[in-house]
Amino acid sequence: MLVAGGVHFSSCSGADSSSVHQVRPGVVHRFINDHRGPWKIHILEIDLTQADLEIGSGRALDKLFGRERTSSIAQRLNDTTRTVVAALNSDFFSLKTGEIENNNVIESEFVKGTRMTGSAFDTFDNIHSQFAVSQKRKPLIDRFEFIGSVLWKNGTLTDLFGVNDIPRSNTVVLFNHYYGLSTPTDTLKMAIHELPLSELIYRTDTLYAIVSGTAGSGGTPLAKGTLVLSGYNTQDGGPFSTAKRGDTVKICLGLRPNRGPVKTLVGGWPRIVLNGRSIASTADALEGTFPRFSSNRHPRSGVGFSIDSTRVFFIVVDGRTQSSVGMSLVEFADLMVTSGIYQGMNLDGGGSTTLVVDGNIVNSPSDPFGERAVGNCLLLYATKNK
Repeated sequence: MLVAGGVHFSSCSGADSSSVHQVRPGVVHRFINDHRGPWKIHILEIDLTQADLEIGSGRALDKLFGRERTSSIAQRLNDTTRTVVAALNSDFFSLKTGEIENNNVIESEFVKGTRMTGSAFDTFDNIHSQFAVSQKRKPLIDRFEFIGSVLWKNGTLTDLFGVNDIPRSNTVVLFNHYYGLSTPTDTLKMAIHELPLSELIYRTDTLYAIVSGTAGSGGTPLAKGTLVLSGYNTQDGGPFSTAKRGDTVKICLGLRPNRGPVKTLVGGWPRIVLNGRSIASTADALEGTFPRFSSNRHPRSGVGFSIDSTRVFFIVVDGRTQSSVGMSLVEFADLMVTSGIYQGMNLDGGGSTTLVVDGNIVNSPSDPFGERAVGNCLLLYATKNK
């Protein structure tokens, strides 16, 4: 039995009521109405040994910038091959632009790759915890940092600072269709050297592309299948000035620590369960959270997985109402542990907290205007006719 803020969790035995619903083979939705908070809790348990189930991610409007409701993303991404069984809001984001704070990978493609801290509100600069699913379907939680490089035809090796990341002086950034219609212009007051590329081969974390145009100076058009390498204040243009149309470049895209190629990656903040034990009380010191965020009770969204990595959990707690007051991070971590989560992390909560199951929002979002438009979400897909 664990203690969370003076409240004992023992398989939620103090619940006023609960229900269990099998959504489909391998997917169980549990609802718990616990008077001790009071709390309204939703837990979706996903069995990854079911071959037709897959964890993915969706980006608002399929662009780096912009916001969209979690339920809308889920509905939009249904297609003839896959059904979206569930969706959970994920990363923290800018309310103004919709840009997410951390790394994001969708179907093995970087929406955003960054080496910078996740938030302007951190107590100190550091990389935030993120949730990933590897190419081998293994869930992971780590504080991933983007790493990359470009190998040019002449043998020059250039460090790649990020993907669709904020340009900084003396860096090279790779842009793809997620960024928008074109790359940034020279309003940044930096000399820009750009090369358009056509994607040739994409093998897990290695991309081969062909130089498809001449060097430009910002504002290069982007389209599906088109990439642009942009160098900012790079000395004399370097390899940008010597590369020729038809040259092949090798681009390595990865994460540190290296846990192998990932197919799905979303950010959050912070990790609160490590090896079956709550570490939420140390979050302020480890990841730069602060008491107003960590100790106060808020609506919460989280994700985690079991000790054998075969089960993934989407979990939300409603808040800011008389019937459900939300949880502190310590309370949320203890709920995760008693629910069978061995590794777990907090996602964006508050008014963003939204869990969609079979096309229906099952929790009660606390935003005054209803379901909030967010930056991205986790998705549970079921492959059709498999």
